[in-house]
Amino acid sequence: MLHLNPLAARTLSAFRKRDQRALRKLNDEVLATAAMQCDPVCFNLGVFSYILSKIVSKPRFLQPELKSALDGIDRVFSEITGRMDRANEVEMLSLFKDLEKAISHLEEKDPRFIVDLVTKGKLKMAATFYAQGMSLGVAADLTGLDKQEILDYAGETMMFDRLKEEKSINERMKAARKLLSE
Repeated sequence: MLHLNPLAARTLSAFRKRDQRALRKLNDEVLATAAMQCDPVCFNLGVFSYILSKIVSKPRFLQPELKSALDGIDRVFSEITGRMDRANEVEMLSLFKDLEKAISHLEEKDPRFIVDLVTKGKLKMAATFYAQGMSLGVAADLTGLDKQEILDYAGETMMFDRLKEEKSINERMKAARKLLSE
């Protein structure tokens, strides 16, 4: 997971600066890596970089009364960044669960969505993977979401119509070989 440490550190830095644009660019970068490696830790880093970009884009989440919740998110993400190069996958996924709880705490203070931020982030990333050519089953396994949820989200958002980058046959074969070798 050494290759993820710089991405995690840049994500934390962008969150601290409340830089939505940088978080979105990092999200794209992380997801490109996650799609090729089918790595759950990398996938979670991508999901949470997207969620952090959503948080910093909403002024209501940046209100002074929510500072302690934002500090909690920062604290957990800082721990993720610090452990990225030496923790195993199980430990990292546990830390991402802690981050999910910290984000849920933020949402408790201002609940406005039908779907929570973490679920929306996972849906978006899974639908993006599927739209780029990853099998629906692999996208569902990687995200822990139901296939029908992913299909519904992709259909509602017209994601396939907006997708600019497709995977080449060589990239698809490389991903398939990796999956088969595991």
